[in-house]
Amino acid sequence: MNTTEFRIVMRIFVVSVFLLVLYLIYPFIDVIALSCAFAYMGKPIYDGTRRYFGKSTAALISLLIFIIPTVVAGILVLRDLAAFILQANIQSTINSLNSILNKMSDHQLGYISYINESTMIQNILLHIWTYLEPHIKALAFQVMSLPIVFIKVLVIIFLTYYLLKDGDVIREVILSHVPEEYYQKTKLFLDKLNESYKNLFIGNALTSIVIGIVAGIGYYILNVPNAFLLAVLTGIFALLPIVGSWTIYIPLTFYYILIGDVVKGIEIFAFGSVFLSLLPDFIIRPHIVKNESNIHPSLVLIAFLMGPLTFGFGGFAIGPLIIGAFDAICRINLEKRSKNEENNKTI
Repeated sequence: MNTTEFRIVMRIFVVSVFLLVLYLIYPFIDVIALSCAFAYMGKPIYDGTRRYFGKSTAALISLLIFIIPTVVAGILVLRDLAAFILQANIQSTINSLNSILNKMSDHQLGYISYINESTMIQNILLHIWTYLEPHIKALAFQVMSLPIVFIKVLVIIFLTYYLLKDGDVIREVILSHVPEEYYQKTKLFLDKLNESYKNLFIGNALTSIVIGIVAGIGYYILNVPNAFLLAVLTGIFALLPIVGSWTIYIPLTFYYILIGDVVKGIEIFAFGSVFLSLLPDFIIRPHIVKNESNIHPSLVLIAFLMGPLTFGFGGFAIGPLIIGAFDAICRINLEKRSKNEENNKTI
């Protein structure tokens, strides 16, 4: 066997091993994606404790303080929410909405007087539910598969630990295999990729968790039923631009006003406006992400809303990973174009 033949055989062998690895990890791609997401969300704690305790201990502290409680609480809430979704009856929900609208009409609210027996709203809700039902129930079935979920949770915890501890090593390993002529471009791409992921996971996901905690405390103090579940939903909706946490506290406000408890309705509105809308945008998010670069809201919406509908529960992490890579590529191309335009003006 000559040198050329040996190189061909080795390349075939390397490609085969790479493909087999992909085949091996494919069923757990959601686990790997979630581990990356949790590693980024736990990185602020890791960076803050690493200087005092070293890599291994700092990664363990991040797991104990933030990641493990978040995973456990999330699984418990998702299990209860999944059970509710699987047993949900959309027609009864529409009937309840109709009774509320009729009650609002009885109070002479003119802006809905044109609704005739709420037919239009019924049709809209039914069409939306017809489209979303298979996706939502598929997510619910995934969450209800508890034995598989338990195994995946353990893998997520271990992978997150090693990603926190050895994440910088992974970057160096990738760069060590890059040809010299592509080294700077690859390094720039990895830097932009890291920046995009920090904005998506730290800036949005971690902020939504803080909002969920604040919401839970507020709902509990205000004696709102199902405060914990509502807090989790508030945190999830806080991930999404335009949608936001107001989609929870505004309906709650109207509900209490409609049933005659105007004071509680005003209290919920005031609490939500200050602590769930203004505080996150002006204090929490800027404190968590201390750079000026932000992901465009449309990309955030695609990442955190369309990701789960396309990839299932793991889409909460797979979506942002894909969109983060797309954002990094776009940023590099935009910066390259800007530099070329500046050079042309100089010339």
